[in-house]
Formats: sequence, structure tokens, C-alpha cells
Amino acid sequence: MTARPWKPAVELEGALERGDLEYAITLAAEVAQHQGRPLDLGTALRFLPAVAAQRPGEFDAWALRWLTRWIKETRGATIGRAAEIACSLADAEGEPIALDSVRNSLKGSGSRASRPHLR
Repeated sequence: MTARPWKPAVELEGALERGDLEYAITLAAEVAQHQGRPLDLGTALRFLPAVAAQRPGEFDAWALRWLTRWIKETRGATIGRAAEIACSLADAEGEPIALDSVRNSLKGSGSRASRPHLR
């Protein structure tokens, strides 16, 4: 049996699914460095439930950074849509399912989240 090649993006997916925040943060830095750009918004959004559960005192800062990126990276972003997303992010601190509406909006938006960068 041969060793499989190291793929930090694949490992990041697994860490996020398991809720292993510390390992996911380490892997995210490696993936971003390898790609030469930040993680896509969809992947970055997946950190928020783990942050809410494991670092609740940091949730607002993480969510605000994500929202700032969404505003900068989404063509045609509006104050109304930003407010809706901000409400969903605020609700997600106690109810992670609130992020579903944000995920769904990323699929059809002009943001970088609709163009996956994990490889």
C-alpha cells in the first residue's frame, strides 16, 4: 500500500465536517497559501458553527469578517441583502441552521463562493 498524497483542502473538508476548529484553522492557512488567495466564502462560512460552539466570545468578530468579505466580493450587493444576511449570521450563533439561507444565496450570487477554489 502506498501513501496517499497530502491534500490539505481534502483534510480541511474533513476537519470542518467533524467540527475540529483548531485543525481546520491550521489547514485553512495552508490551503489559502497554496491557492494564493483566501478561502472561498462558502468554505469560510462553514467555520461559523464551530466558532459559535467552541469560541462563542469570538463569533461576532468571525461573522463580521465574513460579512465584510461578502460585501466586498459580491457583485450587486445591496444594503437590504446585507441586512438579511447579517440577521441570519446573528441567528446562527444559537441556531446553525440559520446559515442555510446564506449558503443558498451564495449559490446564485456573483460572489467568489459561487466559484469554488478548493482543490
